[in-house]
Amino acid sequence: MNRSSQDRKAFTLHELNSAIRFAVGQAFPDALWLIAEIAEANCNQRGHCYLDLIEKNDDRTLGQMKATIWAYDYRKLCNKFEAQTSEPLRQGMKVMLFASVTFHEVYGLSLNVKDIDPAYTMGDMALRKKEIIERLIKEGIMDLNRALPLPAAPQRIAVVSSPTAAGYGDFFNHLD
Repeated sequence: MNRSSQDRKAFTLHELNSAIRFAVGQAFPDALWLIAEIAEANCNQRGHCYLDLIEKNDDRTLGQMKATIWAYDYRKLCNKFEAQTSEPLRQGMKVMLFASVTFHEVYGLSLNVKDIDPAYTMGDMALRKKEIIERLIKEGIMDLNRALPLPAAPQRIAVVSSPTAAGYGDFFNHLD
């Protein structure tokens, strides 16, 4: 059954992408909370932050998507996140994001991040810390440094600092 090209209904790429944009808008009209791991985070000179998000099960990738935090949101979200977690957004971090799902005819499917829940990441970080401590105890290396005798007078001290830092000056003032 060979139909001529005149008999077939064909979409242009723009028509197809416009239909997809409409369908995505209908399926996800409101922003939603989602959990993902940051596979990559890049911030540009204008202050926008571009994330590659991923979900894995062991080494198998279950999902992947790009996300954007626009500069006007990134400044406040970054400050809030770092104030509560003492860490910047970085690769390998599990996060809970509040985002809208968007589809652009040229740039494709992505997320527009509007908020981040630092408490979720804090819980994940605490869990990882607990797992590391348990592994160190199980391997018998948790207290190795405590077992070493401390010399009566240290012979060498390393100071890692900027020479103009206040702490550097305080340290040497105390030595004097």
